[in-house]
Amino acid sequence: MSLELPEVETVRKRIELATKREAKFCFMAEYLFCARISEIVGRKCFSDVTTEARGITGKDAKQIVFKQGKEKHDAVVFTIRTAKRGGKERKIALPLEKTFEPFTESLFNYVRQFGRDHAFPFTRQKAFTYSREIFKGLKYPIERYRPFKDGKPLPVVEEHLKPFRTHVLRHLRATELLELFDFNGIELSIYGGWTLRSMIGVGSAMSRYAHLHWRQYFPKLLQERTD
Repeated sequence: MSLELPEVETVRKRIELATKREAKFCFMAEYLFCARISEIVGRKCFSDVTTEARGITGKDAKQIVFKQGKEKHDAVVFTIRTAKRGGKERKIALPLEKTFEPFTESLFNYVRQFGRDHAFPFTRQKAFTYSREIFKGLKYPIERYRPFKDGKPLPVVEEHLKPFRTHVLRHLRATELLELFDFNGIELSIYGGWTLRSMIGVGSAMSRYAHLHWRQYFPKLLQERTD
């Protein structure tokens, strides 16, 4: 039994071949943005007590030109509202050229058509239902851990595999950004919405504004994809 994340290419293909458009682009966005599902969907289920739906609208996607010396690259900047930081905005910049990221153009076109409305006007529970269908048969690893109840330790749970669910897309993308695109801790915290304090122990004003500095990591995304 292999206790490893599924191959990125396998997951991307599952997303690409999804028959329900809203599900396809929902998971495309969650993966590309290294996001939590609550940062993508626009409706909160009545049973959610602590989780807010902070999903993107059509106005949250803007096309720009990124200039680096004499080079120019078309890009799209998406505004994401970070779930665990009170809706604090962060910017996700993605290359528009298909050689660098084949998903960007179709996702941009899908999101933009909604204008001021939510691009994914459904709950995270509905997204979970979609994920069971699209990622059926895929697994993700759980490391060995010891659970606690009422402050008391329970028996150790050995490493095992669980069915692939939406939050795995965030882990998959973070791993890809580190291993394939050579992101460092600061760049990953900017991209994924982690605080610099939690990621690398940095505080002060740098942590306050780092979420806006997408230009720091964007050049690293200018690599040809081979999948």
